[in-house]
Amino acid sequence: MKSPLRYQATDADCGKTSFVNAFMYLFERSEIPPQAVDFVTRVTGDCNLAVNGYYRGTSAHALAFMAAWCNDYLVKAGMPVRCQALRDDEVSMAEGSPLVEGLRSGAVAVCGCHLSVDHYVLMTGIDDESVYLFDPFYEPWPPEHFDVPPEGVVWVDDQPFSYNRIVSRAVLDDPESISYTLHAVSGRDAVLMWRTDDALATWHPTQRLHEESRA
Repeated sequence: MKSPLRYQATDADCGKTSFVNAFMYLFERSEIPPQAVDFVTRVTGDCNLAVNGYYRGTSAHALAFMAAWCNDYLVKAGMPVRCQALRDDEVSMAEGSPLVEGLRSGAVAVCGCHLSVDHYVLMTGIDDESVYLFDPFYEPWPPEHFDVPPEGVVWVDDQPFSYNRIVSRAVLDDPESISYTLHAVSGRDAVLMWRTDDALATWHPTQRLHEESRA
């Protein structure tokens, strides 16, 4: 059984929440090792220095480190997962880009974007015109800061296990967009995550990871 994707608990944990949501989208609840969620919590939020009361969330370096950890520790433990960190021109809606090809191949993407501030979301699907994503920052419709729906963005409230926005690929690639542009102030970054088996896994994560931690 899977659980609905999560919303942020604070204003600054979009990176952590989106990375955990990647696990939750790809895996059954019983297949996600508690150690994985705990490690995400400890690694992300590395920019929350509270300078003058301002929290800045998670850096691209932290997400890239999480991707490397998944490819090493979790894979050695038997979890059928693979990650790839992307930067700069790799994070694009152009046909043939690593991000588009990854989404078409069944990966999800924890992806940086920009709204009023830099932000992370989880991309779970793509077609020729749009990307389906889950924004972990909860807002009722209509959001307070928009008088009308942003052009190219559709709010969705009946797909809690997969997405809550449908965003035009043109909007995502537009550096002038105010809604989910990939051109974040801190640069373009994303982490692709694949499930590497086609069926439900038969491994037992808690036992395997406990044995690894004792080795």
